[in-house]
Amino acid sequence: MQDLSALFAQATQHCTQFADLLDQEHQVLLDQDMDALDALTKAKAPLIAALIADEQALSAQCEKLGKPASHSLTDFIGSLNAPELVAQHADFLTAAERCQNGNLRNARLIRHSQHINSRLLDLLRNQGEASQNVYDRQGNASRSASGRPISRA
Repeated sequence: MQDLSALFAQATQHCTQFADLLDQEHQVLLDQDMDALDALTKAKAPLIAALIADEQALSAQCEKLGKPASHSLTDFIGSLNAPELVAQHADFLTAAERCQNGNLRNARLIRHSQHINSRLLDLLRNQGEASQNVYDRQGNASRSASGRPISRA
C-alpha cells in the first residue's frame, strides 16, 4: 500500500501544478497575451503526460492489489481500511477537481472570446443580424444604417 500512497502523493502534486498553470492561463487569457499563452501551453504538455502516466500507474497498482472492475476507486480505497490512504485519495480528488474546474473556466473564457471575435468578423464582413446594412457594397458606411452621425448620438 506504500506504493499506492506514493502514487497518490505524486498524482496530487502533478494535479496541483497543473491547476496552478490553469490559473496562470486564465489570467493570460484575460490579458490576451498570446506569447505567454504559448509558453503556458508548452509548459502544460509535460504535466499532461505525467498525469496520464500517474493514472496508468494508479490503475496498475490497484489491479495488482485486487481491485474488482465493478468497484469504483473510492469504494476500493475505502475497503482497504487505511485511513491515511483514504485521506490521500481525498486530497487527490480535491486537486483533480480543481484542475477540472480551472479547465472548464478557461474553456468558457475561450468560447466567449471566440464568439465575440466571430461577431466582430461578421460585422466587418457585413454579415449577420448585428451588421445588417452597416456597410454598403463598396465598404463605406451605409447612409441608411443610422439617421444621425456618431458625433450627434
